[in-house]
Amino acid sequence: MHVADSERKRQCCILTNRYWDCLFGDFKSVMLLILQAPLIGWLCTLVWGSIGRETPMLFFVLCLSSVWFGCINACREIVKERAIVERERLFGLSIVAYVQSKFKVLASLGLIQVTLLLMAVEWQMALEGPFLLQLLALWLAAMAGVGLGLLVSAFAGNQERAVLSVPLLIIPQLLFSEMAIPEDMFGDAMAVIEKLMPVRWAFEMCQELAANETTWLTVGLDILVLAAFAVVFSGMACVSLLAGRKEG
Repeated sequence: MHVADSERKRQCCILTNRYWDCLFGDFKSVMLLILQAPLIGWLCTLVWGSIGRETPMLFFVLCLSSVWFGCINACREIVKERAIVERERLFGLSIVAYVQSKFKVLASLGLIQVTLLLMAVEWQMALEGPFLLQLLALWLAAMAGVGLGLLVSAFAGNQERAVLSVPLLIIPQLLFSEMAIPEDMFGDAMAVIEKLMPVRWAFEMCQELAANETTWLTVGLDILVLAAFAVVFSGMACVSLLAGRKEG
């Protein structure tokens, strides 16, 4: 059923408000999600504070943690409502509006998390580079993670499978990176796969921001690529739902 733009916007607004109410209705679970961010930041300060300065690995851990936040927040949010979505589609629910509402709320939650994560690190260590742009890099990484989590949730047959899929999405972010193998040792296939990892672009952006001479063209490209990941993954989640794709 075709849904006009005005109706889709109206539905998105209603669904966003409903999702906010549902999310914060389970206050304890939300607080657990939020508090893991400063806890990870504090653990980072224990490690890197002992040497008194950041290293590339610290930026990588922050970016990987941000992708993790997005994925774990989003991975159950569609699959747990699949029956409701299928029923509401019969009455004209816009799948695009539905996924947009999820993304908007989860992006806001991700912003809270990455802000607390970065502040926890900055509280003990003065990281190189502009705080707000570093925050943008981590938030974009989290939004790419949200898109990836929504995609997994759209394909998963149940919540348990969705949650179990998250490590399979996060671990390759580490394995196919220069933290595992020096970049000059990448083969052709690995070089391509590495570019498909959101953490790679967030890490590059943080590295550039911390450099003595920042290459702003590279920073701009990183921003565009991370935003594209978020849009493409969310779009693929919409396509999966529209196709009524399920796993048994």
